Formats: sequence, C-alpha cells, structure tokens
Amino acid sequence: GPRKPWDVSGIAGDASLRADERRVEKRDVVFVIDHLGVASVSNDAVRRVGVDVYRNLITAVIGPSGCGKSTLIRCLNRMNDTIAAARVTGDIELDGENINSPAMDVVQLRARVGMVFQKPNPFPKSIFENVAYGPRIHGLSTSKSELEGIVERSLKRAGLWDEVKDRLGESGTALSGGQQQRLC
Repeated sequence: GPRKPWDVSGIAGDASLRADERRVEKRDVVFVIDHLGVASVSNDAVRRVGVDVYRNLITAVIGPSGCGKSTLIRCLNRMNDTIAAARVTGDIELDGENINSPAMDVVQLRARVGMVFQKPNPFPKSIFENVAYGPRIHGLSTSKSELEGIVERSLKRAGLWDEVKDRLGESGTALSGGQQQRLC
C-alpha cells in the first residue's frame, strides 16, 4: 500500500500526535521519494531512501554527522547535479512530476524548491534588497508599494520585521548569524 509518514503511534499516551497522524492522511503529498540513492566514487552517501513529504507538514531528517541528510535534501532541487562525481538513482516526484526528467526545467525547479542551509549566505545588498530580489526577478510585484508589502510580509513571517523595520537600507551581511538565517 501507500507509504505513511513517520509512525508516531508507539509514543505512549500522546493523543495529539496520533490525531496529527490521522490528519496527515488527508494532506497532499508534495514529494514522493522512492529508492533514492546518491553515490560518489568513494562511497554511498544515501541508499534506498523512500519517503513521502506532505504539504504544510514539518518533516525532519535526523541523523549523525555525515550520514547523508544534506545530500538527501540537496536532491530535492537537484543541487547534486553541480557535483560531477555524484550519481543519483531512484525517483523523486514533485506534485506528480519526475524532477530528474530531462524535460524538467532545473531553473524553475530551484525557484519552487528553495534551500536555506545552516550557514547563511545573504547577498551583499541591503536587507530590503535581499528579500525583494526574488519577487522582483519573478515579476511578482507591479509597483514599489506592492514590493514593499511583499518585503514586510516576508520579514514578518520570518520573525525578523520588528528587529529590522527601521534599518531596511543596511547591509544584510551586517546582521547577526541568526538574523541572517531568517533573512535568507
């Protein structure tokens, strides 16, 4: 039958987790990962991974250093394509589309599936421009005031607005590490 999200039924006495598990069945599957493998010349970084990832549900990948967590996540927007020695096998579907298909536009895929890594890397631009860059290049605003609204909403959703609203013209690289992560 269909794969299920992580089994939380064995956690004693936590009815809220079991209730969440029941709600998960009704959610949309965003990613279907099946028999995924990533190998290089010297090792298998990921072997036979299969999991469904659901829309609007937090999914955690947990394991020791070097076990392949980042390699797995990099597969979701084909960032491993940039590593010549990496060989990816298996299937990954995003909303029913095979992301490893030659017909997949990798630029569009990466626009849909963004990555924020542990070490933030903001653009050497203002806080405002770091947020406005994406909506601007994708034509998501038609006026300066609309773009300002997008930037404000985005910074609020990232929990950063109250800390930076009076210094949007300052460089994003001048923020603390945690603030840079939220900015990115």
